[in-house]
Amino acid sequence: MTKIHPTACIHDGARIGDNCEIGPFCVIGEHVSLGDNNILHNNVILDGHTSIGDGNKIFSYAVLGTDPQDLKFSGEPTRLRIGSNNTFREFCTINRSNQMEEDTVVGDNNLLMEYVHIAHNCQIGNNCIIANVVQLAGHVHVHDYATIGGVTAVHQFVHIGTQAFVGGASAVKKDIV
Repeated sequence: MTKIHPTACIHDGARIGDNCEIGPFCVIGEHVSLGDNNILHNNVILDGHTSIGDGNKIFSYAVLGTDPQDLKFSGEPTRLRIGSNNTFREFCTINRSNQMEEDTVVGDNNLLMEYVHIAHNCQIGNNCIIANVVQLAGHVHVHDYATIGGVTAVHQFVHIGTQAFVGGASAVKKDIV
């Protein structure tokens, strides 16, 4: 049975799965699809054409599925797809893609710590750990089992390979394989 706090604001068009917990002051937009067994702590915002799998934990003040921060974006119904069993800690932000041809994607079993930003058209694989205050610019690809240390900025179009480890306080301008 899904538990929805009375202060949560959920659009009639949103699809909410079974056994979810939606905390105080959460906002879920019209085109959001939320799978089963998800936990949204207080003040979470889910917006845009966003689909979220099962068993995710989304902590306070995370904002997922908003418009891309790209001047070329002209309001298309672009998408964000999130898999299952991810943890999004406080203040994570993830933008939808900037074009219809490619979605922003987060796979399964990832840990995104506090203040992580995932920009438009990024592709995050499975089983990744992205530490506090990591900022990924647009079109970054992070492959399975990669770890990115805290306070790291990754330039647009960079690829971080499978099982790569990026040390904290880094500025990544080139591919890491």
